[in-house]
Amino acid sequence: MLELRETVQKLDNVVQKQSARIYNLETTDTIQRTHIQSLMSDKKTDIEYRRKLERRLKVIENKCVRQHSGPNAYGVKHSDISQHEHVDDQENTDYKKTSTLQPDNMASDGLVAFYSYMSHSEYNPSTHHTLIYDISVTNVGSGYNQVTGIFTAPTSGVYVFIWVTRVYDGEHPTELMINNAVYGVTFLRAKGGDDGSVSGTVVASVTKGDSVFVRIHSSYPGNGHILSNDNGRPSFSGWLLR
Repeated sequence: MLELRETVQKLDNVVQKQSARIYNLETTDTIQRTHIQSLMSDKKTDIEYRRKLERRLKVIENKCVRQHSGPNAYGVKHSDISQHEHVDDQENTDYKKTSTLQPDNMASDGLVAFYSYMSHSEYNPSTHHTLIYDISVTNVGSGYNQVTGIFTAPTSGVYVFIWVTRVYDGEHPTELMINNAVYGVTFLRAKGGDDGSVSGTVVASVTKGDSVFVRIHSSYPGNGHILSNDNGRPSFSGWLLR
């Protein structure tokens, strides 16, 4: 009987040690998971920061081109054209004709209008990602910032906003935001090597100083490319009705 009790006690001690070891392993696993999540979050932040730096560099490069080149050099050429598209040898002059316009101050009659397009593709953008249309063609009223992608209303009134999204081999929902509120949503699916475009329109009452921008959906980012090349460019535009 005494030997049985000693055996049970030994087994109980073994179980306690194993339980303590399992607890330590679970604690270590939790700590490591937290650390991994923190590293992934830091990586995502670094990627977003790098993208912003790349966009700013692109803006600076475009400004340098405009300062040191003639009007024929203002058009933006891009090489990431999907394989199924046919590219004519003749130069595309649509953007060249309009991109020579310089940003204007708000006209004396209170006119406000802007139009910008994206000169490069976005590859698998994440949720909440603000889309930056870095080539500002028209900016009457100086409300649009081509570095941040945000239009800040220079005056209160009723505005019209239009944004165009082109997707290649994927799907993406986009949102038009006024400050922190969603005012419009679009969704486009183009799979199997296809691409397509979708546009959204919003008419809204905007107060002076309000921020208006386009972003990837807050909960579902989609997948694939937001494509921009000479055959089609995502764009963002708006104007004051009254």
